[in-house]
Amino acid sequence: MVHPAGDLHGARCPGETRLTPVVWGLLTFDNSSLVMHHLSLLRSRPMKHQNRGSSGLSLPHFATLLGGALVCISGCGPKGNTLTDTTEGSLKGPATVEQAAGILDLSTFPMMTGATAHRQRTVADLSYPVTSDVKTAFEFQQKKLLEKKWKELPGASVTDQAASSAFAQSGFIVSVSAYSIGKAGSVEVAVHNHGNVNLDKLPRPPGTKPVYVGGTTAMYVTDASVETTAEACHKLVVAEGWQPYGTAGDSSSFKQNAILIGVTVSSAPAQGGKTMISFSGDLMSADLPAPPDAEDLRYSDQTEDLSFETAANKDTVTDLYRKTLATTGWKATLDTTVKIDDNDVMIFRNAAHDMLTLSLSPARHGKIPVSLKHQSAAEIAELERLIKAEAPALRAKAEAEKAEETKRLAEANKPLSKVAVTLPADARSVEQKADEIKFTVGHGKAKAIAEAWRKQFREAGWKEDLATLNAVAGALSFSKENQHLTISYTDTGVMPTEVTLSAMGVELEQSTANAPR
Repeated sequence: MVHPAGDLHGARCPGETRLTPVVWGLLTFDNSSLVMHHLSLLRSRPMKHQNRGSSGLSLPHFATLLGGALVCISGCGPKGNTLTDTTEGSLKGPATVEQAAGILDLSTFPMMTGATAHRQRTVADLSYPVTSDVKTAFEFQQKKLLEKKWKELPGASVTDQAASSAFAQSGFIVSVSAYSIGKAGSVEVAVHNHGNVNLDKLPRPPGTKPVYVGGTTAMYVTDASVETTAEACHKLVVAEGWQPYGTAGDSSSFKQNAILIGVTVSSAPAQGGKTMISFSGDLMSADLPAPPDAEDLRYSDQTEDLSFETAANKDTVTDLYRKTLATTGWKATLDTTVKIDDNDVMIFRNAAHDMLTLSLSPARHGKIPVSLKHQSAAEIAELERLIKAEAPALRAKAEAEKAEETKRLAEANKPLSKVAVTLPADARSVEQKADEIKFTVGHGKAKAIAEAWRKQFREAGWKEDLATLNAVAGALSFSKENQHLTISYTDTGVMPTEVTLSAMGVELEQSTANAPR
């Protein structure tokens, strides 16, 4: 679940799943053939997980989409609120993560035998592929929820290709989808908690009329303009304590405790050009607050992190989070942020040993990118277990690298061996450094000097790698382990004859004894 960008705020029919904008077209554009065409295209499109900025559908969302479409095409219409008889023992107000997990924690919900991997497994969402048929996969989830005293709502749909339904308990609504994917016998399972908000009781502008009201979606029309209606909805929702939590197109998200509601306001040609209002709800697996001035806000339930940009400075942001998180039992582990990879980082822990990581990146274009990530105590414990298990190997590797570095430094700092070089007696303009000797001699003498050095180096055990000698120019190179010598000369008769000897890994020193002439 990614809010708001990438997620599909829209309506949902009772007893199944989210009614996405594609299916919403049935109510807004009155064109069922167009909807089925889009569904057939989506059916053959490769699916992938959503991430920041993604506009594609994840497999769980697609399973939800198709399951909802099958039911809604046959059963959507103005109906009463399906929560009427399912709110016994309901909480007062939007739930916290702890309250929701106490009723149903999908991170511990059983998966089918043979499901070795999951795409998402958090408090609010569970999705995974499994080898099965659709009916068996759906009935497994159905049975587990009924065993936990969840009540199945009307409107379920089960076909060979897709199955979906919704369940209620204590004011919470959970949708289940199973959808055939890929090769025969491969099924995608998606279970999602929509939270405990009665959408029909959310505030809306005067003069609205219900089109469809269900447990996961409430849809209304009004004669007022889209702009006027959107502004009125925003004010009314905020007035009831909902915090703005990002926008995407004609959809806005609002948060209270661990519940997100989506409010979509748009034109509905199928309703005579009236304005359509759609409310939807979702449970967050991590209650991650955002400052009022947050821009480009994005929340991902899959990774349990929040990201946004702010014009506020670092101290303002960290002070705000200290105070805000303290009200829900979080405490900073340090008084100040610490630098990690150029980011200012502050860690918060709670009594359950969960962890929040607040990270502020360097400002860009006058805005600071901020992220807040939640990790449960179980996740932290697993990380510590892995680190502990890998510690011996990591320690051995570190020690080996240290020994290698020590050896390399010792080799690098070891005094260089010296190579004594005999210069001709008539060498002029001699320039000498530890790694180079350069001088000039009379015309026609350079080749003989190079030949004399060549003989000297060969006899001293140097390997000749390159040799090019002629009257006007020449070059020779020699090597011994990691040491290198290079001779070069030019003897054109026009310019002064120049001879150069350069070295790497050894030091040069000159001697005039037995100088070649």
